[in-house]
Amino acid sequence: MDNLQTTLDRHNIRQKDLAFITGCTTRSVFNWITGARPLPRSTELVLEALDEGKIDEKWLAEKLAKHL
Repeated sequence: MDNLQTTLDRHNIRQKDLAFITGCTTRSVFNWITGARPLPRSTELVLEALDEGKIDEKWLAEKLAKHL
């Protein structure tokens, strides 16, 4: 997978959005981006699914909206 920030930019996902999607803090996302902490496998799988077109931003937003 590309650099995490590159992947987020490609899908118009902000750091705070990824924090919400993963149930983590924005600090955790920052640590993943800087390489201070490894990217969790579950997060990597979601981003890979986006990259491969298995899910799209609209689908993800619809699913997340149910949890607001």
